[in-house]
Amino acid sequence: MTQDPETKNYMVVLNDICEICYNICNNYAKRFQQNFENWTSGNDDVDIFIQGTQLSAHNYASDALEWIPYDRFHNIEYIAEGGFGKVYRAIWIDGHIDKWDNKNQNWKREDPNKIVALKSLNNSTNVTLEFMNEV
Repeated sequence: MTQDPETKNYMVVLNDICEICYNICNNYAKRFQQNFENWTSGNDDVDIFIQGTQLSAHNYASDALEWIPYDRFHNIEYIAEGGFGKVYRAIWIDGHIDKWDNKNQNWKREDPNKIVALKSLNNSTNVTLEFMNEV
């Protein structure tokens, strides 16, 4: 901490600068980056796409995409055929990332057991980064 000698206001000194934007950005991007080695989709291009959104999440963690293992969904039910492929209804057990919880050193999540739509992407077994950017 420090104190401005003129205004007498106290200030917190932060030195955890984001390596992407070179600013203090709530450390969301940095928190995501520390977890990159703990998950994979099994496809490097998909991983790069997801990580790119995570590194861009400087102000709101909920702006980022995350890899969700399929077993984190239950009651998966077919709904219809959509433009890209089949559409399913499911319950997402964990809910979406909201913000970092400093006390527990983990992500705070919102809306557990949320009903979501799963859209199957036709011909997506060999997804490329170009394909992901188009979707």
